[in-house]
Amino acid sequence: MTTPDYVIDDLAHTLIVAEERTMPIEPISSRFPELTEADVYRVQTALLDLKTQRGERVIGKKVGATSQAAMQLFGLSEPFYGSLLAAGRVPDGGTIPFAQLIHPRIECEVAFQLGQPLRGPDITAEDVLAATAALLPAFEVVDARTTDWKLQGMHELIADNGLVSRYVLGEARALDVGLDLRNVTAALTKNGEQVAEGQGTAVLGDPATSVAWLVNKLATHNRQLEAGDIILAGSLTPLHPIQAGDQFTATFAGIGSVAVTFE
Repeated sequence: MTTPDYVIDDLAHTLIVAEERTMPIEPISSRFPELTEADVYRVQTALLDLKTQRGERVIGKKVGATSQAAMQLFGLSEPFYGSLLAAGRVPDGGTIPFAQLIHPRIECEVAFQLGQPLRGPDITAEDVLAATAALLPAFEVVDARTTDWKLQGMHELIADNGLVSRYVLGEARALDVGLDLRNVTAALTKNGEQVAEGQGTAVLGDPATSVAWLVNKLATHNRQLEAGDIILAGSLTPLHPIQAGDQFTATFAGIGSVAVTFE
């Protein structure tokens, strides 16, 4: 039986209120365990519709759960996606008020800026690279609007717009044809001490493969990526918790660095 629109719309509204008030709600999987993947993507669409009606603007996408460890952690068989809103972008070296977040985590990601549109199916990593105008070092700040990180699953991850809260983009640089994204390393530093390190192979084997997955998944929803879109391909490092006062820097070999502070 198709889930009624009023249930979808109510969940979208509830998630927005939880974000605005920084008051987490009970996990969706507990309240509506019968929801399908299609249903929770409907919730995500409804949530984004509410935000764009208020004047917010979608400027790209993010891919999550791009490593086997992440998929196992959240009980998934494939990645998921969400949308990036212009309002969520934080300047490189900028600050994020910690009080506006619920229980955030930070990730180190390679961001793609497209120079050409991409539409699936059958898009490959090579197609992605051919359409890429630039790469950017990036942070994604993910924040669950439900009560317990341990209970995050398909319902929460997809419905809540992929948990994307804020993101920080470093300086864009043209794609170097000699750069092998599979071997790009990222070092995460917190308050002057390195706390994590990762490699491009953690992102579905290759960050460009992750973007190709996204394009092909979007095609099943009759959507595509546009020229100018920014894509966060997935984290090279594990989720790292954040506390008020933390300062983070990530350095990506061959791409650049990015920094942010939580006040």
